[in-house]
Amino acid sequence: MRAAITILILVSFLAPYAVEQGWIPSATKYLEEIIAACVAGYVLFVGARTRFANVRAEYWLVFGALAIVVMCGVVVNTEPSGPLFAGMRAYLRHLPLFFLPAVFAIDDKTLRRQLLLILAMAFVQAPTTIYQRMTTWSKGHISGDWAIGTLMNSGILSIFLICVACVITGMYLRKRISLKMLILLLLIVLAPTMVNETKATLFLVPIGILTTVIAGARPHQRLRNSLAALFVLSVFMSVFIPVYDYYVKPRWGYGLLDFMTMPGRLEGYLEKDDAAIGAQEAGRVDAIRVPLQDFARDPAKLAFGVGIGNASDSALGDQFYGEYYRRYAMFGQSTAARLILETGVLGLALMLVLLMMMFRDAKAVAARDETLHGALAAGWTGVIAVITCAMVYKEMIPFGTLGFFLFYFSGVIAARRVALRQRARAQAPVPVPRPGLAPGRRPGTAI
Repeated sequence: MRAAITILILVSFLAPYAVEQGWIPSATKYLEEIIAACVAGYVLFVGARTRFANVRAEYWLVFGALAIVVMCGVVVNTEPSGPLFAGMRAYLRHLPLFFLPAVFAIDDKTLRRQLLLILAMAFVQAPTTIYQRMTTWSKGHISGDWAIGTLMNSGILSIFLICVACVITGMYLRKRISLKMLILLLLIVLAPTMVNETKATLFLVPIGILTTVIAGARPHQRLRNSLAALFVLSVFMSVFIPVYDYYVKPRWGYGLLDFMTMPGRLEGYLEKDDAAIGAQEAGRVDAIRVPLQDFARDPAKLAFGVGIGNASDSALGDQFYGEYYRRYAMFGQSTAARLILETGVLGLALMLVLLMMMFRDAKAVAARDETLHGALAAGWTGVIAVITCAMVYKEMIPFGTLGFFLFYFSGVIAARRVALRQRARAQAPVPVPRPGLAPGRRPGTAI
């Protein structure tokens, strides 16, 4: 399994780019799903023998409720098999990775190798993205949308790198790296976000770093680490904003801060005056508001959506396109909007509950574990905050890299919390019976 995860990391982060460049066969991109299927078989086989003892009951309740919501959406909409298959492929392909650490122990040595490999994948993005930006700039394409790294999407690239920055911050909180090393690593890792014009970086970086410090730091170190985090953020912003403005001012005529403060500019980006079903444009807020208004006339659709995959396109062919794709294509621009469309408000609510549980696991492990797992958990509090906020910004479901990253390492932390609880119970002192009292007997009770 260790080798399988290593291969999965390499395939997830490098295969899409290598296929696009023509370096490897296009069929290689399906290797990620083949490995995930093998992991699913292993998890079911080993988990059946151990009864998934290292998975907390709360997760079974949430995943079971999600399964019921999905089935109700399929039944209510009499969803065809093509979109259903495409939807199950997109939503479920990385779910087994969450359960893998519960049946296959991930020790600190293995975790260190995996995190270093993830860091190496993050380092690869900087030269790749800068090269892409320079190349497209020289050809007259002044937009940063084509600065996509090896993840093939600028927004997904930025979210991933900000999550890596949170984990690096967690390592600083546990004194595994110095403040100077933290600043250096963050500037390298976050360099692509300065050239790919991801506006959300201005909000997601502070949210991720500050959440990591507040939720992951030791209570007696929180003030000192918060001041250090503010210093690091000021250094990053002092570099990020001028570089961002250098690229966008020739096209916009103004900079990023002007965009945020100019009356009506940010509002027009989030909401369009003519946003409606069949409109040509929709803002981020419209993508959530308009489907909710449309579904309000049908309680079943409001609760369960139109069915997974039934409002999405598919790379598998026209027969796998959702029946509602063309109707709602303009509104599936964020994960929150996609979940509302395909799983209803119940599906979105359950996904938020799942993220909250992952956050609580990370916070609990960070507070009790002094190992590398604890350092990862400290940074993972920021990762969950970033992913949660990014749900209203970017559609992440079709991109397997983020799904693998989120579910696998969340599973590592969830399994670690169970292991810590079991260890604490094993080390708890055995109550000593009082003199003259039979073992197991309480005072005043008959034998």
